[in-house]
Amino acid sequence: MGGRCVCCSCLLTTVIFIGGVVCLIVFLGVLPYKNIKFHVLDASLTQFYLTNDDILHYHLALNFSLRNSNKKTSISYYYIGSSTYCYGKDLAVVSLTPFRQGSKNTTVLAPVFQGQAPLKLRGSDLRDFNNDQRDGSYSIHVQLYLTSKLKYAGGGRGSNIGIIAKCGLLRIPLLGSSFDNQTASGGIFNTKKCKVSTVNLDSSSG
Repeated sequence: MGGRCVCCSCLLTTVIFIGGVVCLIVFLGVLPYKNIKFHVLDASLTQFYLTNDDILHYHLALNFSLRNSNKKTSISYYYIGSSTYCYGKDLAVVSLTPFRQGSKNTTVLAPVFQGQAPLKLRGSDLRDFNNDQRDGSYSIHVQLYLTSKLKYAGGGRGSNIGIIAKCGLLRIPLLGSSFDNQTASGGIFNTKKCKVSTVNLDSSSG
């Protein structure tokens, strides 16, 4: 009876130990991403109009700040993509150059969206576009998608982590419009904080 209790105790201790190690690994893998912050610093819209054949012509330049506040952990970004969405439609996706970011470092990303896209608007989307066109300021959703991996001070590396930074709805004046003239005399672009979420790509692929 005593031997059985000892065996059960050893098994319980082993389970607790393994569970603790797993929790520690998850904690160390997720914690550094709590210290990564994304902000939209600036937005410039120099072209945004819809032709009679439902083709949108656009030119939008954005500046994002990416802050790694970790003291000893660097991050490698293997894929960086930025997407825009407006009036019920996906507008465009731009890929940026991968890079490695050191600890306690801020990097500015500057995607530019330029081109033409079919945009057939109906109902409330058409009404919203017409109202924005009259005001000279357009509503555009912005996101960042990144694939990353941590590098710790001791040389160890973390899992492949996907990052989604949702920067929400930006109200961007068209350059030269009456709305742009009003904002130019009254202030600057209001920095917008992005909401960040992560997913372990190694776990999800398995």
